[in-house]
Amino acid sequence: MEQQDAYKYLEQGIKLKELGDYPRALANLQRSLQNFTVLKDHERIGEVLLEIGKTYLLMDDYLLSQETFLKAQETFKKNKNLTGQGYAQVGIGEIYEKKGFHEEARAHYRKAIKFFQKAQDPEKEAIVLSKLGNSFEIQGAFQDAIYEQDRSKNIFKKIGLHKEYLDSWGKILKLKEKLTAARPSKKYILILLGYLFLLVTAELCTAYNQKEAGFLLHAALIFVLLIHSSITPNYTYANLLRSMIILPMIRTMGLIPLMQIEPLYWFIIISIPLFAAAYVLIRIQGISRRRVGLIWGNIPTQLLIASSGLILGYVEFQILHPLPMIHTLNTTNLIIGGFIMLIGTGLAEEIIFRGILQKNAENVLGMGAGLLYTSLLFASLHIGWNSFPDLIFVFLVAMFYGYAFQKTGSLIGITLSHGLSNSVLFLIMPFVI
Repeated sequence: MEQQDAYKYLEQGIKLKELGDYPRALANLQRSLQNFTVLKDHERIGEVLLEIGKTYLLMDDYLLSQETFLKAQETFKKNKNLTGQGYAQVGIGEIYEKKGFHEEARAHYRKAIKFFQKAQDPEKEAIVLSKLGNSFEIQGAFQDAIYEQDRSKNIFKKIGLHKEYLDSWGKILKLKEKLTAARPSKKYILILLGYLFLLVTAELCTAYNQKEAGFLLHAALIFVLLIHSSITPNYTYANLLRSMIILPMIRTMGLIPLMQIEPLYWFIIISIPLFAAAYVLIRIQGISRRRVGLIWGNIPTQLLIASSGLILGYVEFQILHPLPMIHTLNTTNLIIGGFIMLIGTGLAEEIIFRGILQKNAENVLGMGAGLLYTSLLFASLHIGWNSFPDLIFVFLVAMFYGYAFQKTGSLIGITLSHGLSNSVLFLIMPFVI
């Protein structure tokens, strides 16, 4: 009898909630919860707690809603119910969404996705991915929104949910229209060009024997970008400014003398704080491993892109003719040096420039202008070679890498190409010619 009453109150509570009669809905749900508690039916207890949490959320009682979802989370955790834990995380994410804390909401949505993945429930995973996309859309991060909706669309297609697949397509088309229509304000464009000018000026000072002035200007850029990004209300613009802080960091660290270390090992030493800064930005901005490009992608395509490093390294050597960074060309030096180039220049720089900076620039400026701006930033950090032909070459390489990243979504090929190119440039060609 108690079990029948428990289900009856649960059904009535859900119906009343859907009709908008929240006080009576809560009364029925609470009675259902009491009955299931007496029956020690923990699965149903968790389900009722979810319904109570949703009702409180509809009543805008965020505190009680969150408390209830957390109780549901604990109940499902004891029962090892991954799907239930995922639903609880979605509920908490929706609370933060309604309160306007979108980044916190997305953190809970991502936790929910992991639970649904472990539970092997792709439909629910796709639904939450769509919620992620909606959250990005609210903040004007249309590129990120398209990315998440596209992931959702692909899952719906894979599991054969045709209507949901078409709905996702519709959302993506609308987002692309918004992205095309969205134009950054002239103020933002001028400020970004101003930062590029200051970065170029600092690099010119460093290149032409004004290292103290260059160091001070780079340090000032770090401070200004840090302050500016913290007071900017625009989400996508603030993310771009934060990610640009790494650029003057690269140079200030390079200008700080560190004992008598071989130039080759300096690359790996500098990369350590750069990886740390990139990790912090990825965490703060909630960039997923897939979004930053740490996926294999299409292997033949990635290998083809990687092979371009042989040609690019040869061409840049013809421009610069640098001295070798190893004393002798042998297998051991080549393996160690190649590894340092791959990690210290290839992976570190590609995560920063393509995985983080380009992504943020595209959200602010659009695909084409974002790619162009990121490539100009990348080229500006090569002014120190005092070669205008090399600047043009590096800019074109950056455009190629950025375009490859846009098309494949993977950093693997361009990271290998970058590392291979620098290996040819600094380790091999100086001994060949």
